[in-house]
Amino acid sequence: MFILSKEWARHGKSSGYQRISEYFSIPFSYAKSFKIFFFISEYLKKKTRIKNYQSNTLSKECVLLFKIFTAKTIYVQYGDMDFYYLHYLKKFPFNLRKNTLIVTFHHPPYELEDRLNYDREKVLGAIDKIIVMGRNQIPFFKKYSNAEIKFIPHGINLEYFHLDKNIPRKNQIVLVGTSHRDHNRNIQIIKNLNGKRSVQFKIVMFKDHAINYEGLKNVELITSNISDKKLLKLYQSSKAMLMSLKDCTASNAILESMASGCPVVINNVGAVRDYFFDDNIKVFNTNDINGTIEYIERLLDDESFLFEEMHKQIKLVKFYDWKSIALKTEKFILNER
Repeated sequence: MFILSKEWARHGKSSGYQRISEYFSIPFSYAKSFKIFFFISEYLKKKTRIKNYQSNTLSKECVLLFKIFTAKTIYVQYGDMDFYYLHYLKKFPFNLRKNTLIVTFHHPPYELEDRLNYDREKVLGAIDKIIVMGRNQIPFFKKYSNAEIKFIPHGINLEYFHLDKNIPRKNQIVLVGTSHRDHNRNIQIIKNLNGKRSVQFKIVMFKDHAINYEGLKNVELITSNISDKKLLKLYQSSKAMLMSLKDCTASNAILESMASGCPVVINNVGAVRDYFFDDNIKVFNTNDINGTIEYIERLLDDESFLFEEMHKQIKLVKFYDWKSIALKTEKFILNER
């Protein structure tokens, strides 16, 4: 098996979907890249009509494509931006041997509509198996592909992200990440809490998103890449993570915060309930601002309630241990039940 993957600047050594490979028991090789002349690369990149398609991805796809006389299984871990030219594996002469394509997609449907501007029936139709990060993605892919589609959730390194009882919890709320965030809802909640009590907000976001929170009281903006160690301590020392979303599939920050004993305060959009499937865990309607604020206030003020909510989420996040997620993914790849 060949894996086409990438490292992200915003992911630490313990975060990101690409970590699943570290837990595989089946043998694999990572797709290799090579240098392509700039003008050729630019032309072929534009031809894909995919947002953020990179030269490095192009060269990896080409390397795999031209292994014409090798029967192969190829697993693309970020199909939203790393899958295009491999669809030719189902056409002559690249189909001289049996090729199986498995692709994972991460973005919610509205963003897939915006990103994947190619002939979807031609490109997505070449895929044998699609892994989705949320069930809300399934109707999108069924329109364009006869692939076998399966929801296998994102995973988390539970050995690294964990509760530390020796770190005291501060009257502190953390906000982490930028994808599909509802900044207006977050700001409304922050302003309301600031008007009632003493509470600190630690906001970890790239600068072009963090600018939304400039000028708010009791807010510290962390806009540079944060180390794994500092991020973990931030989760372990906070009483809640506020995450207001417009849409979603999976989120590293959700799983990391839950595993570290920092209760996630979240609204019900997209695939949220795919991950928070336990009805005993509170998920708020987007318009329920007052209910969200009251819940946060209780986490701040009531230690026994904080402990109770913390352990509900720690229990839930065990379902997303990379060990079990990797095993489910292997079985899907290998046609095992």
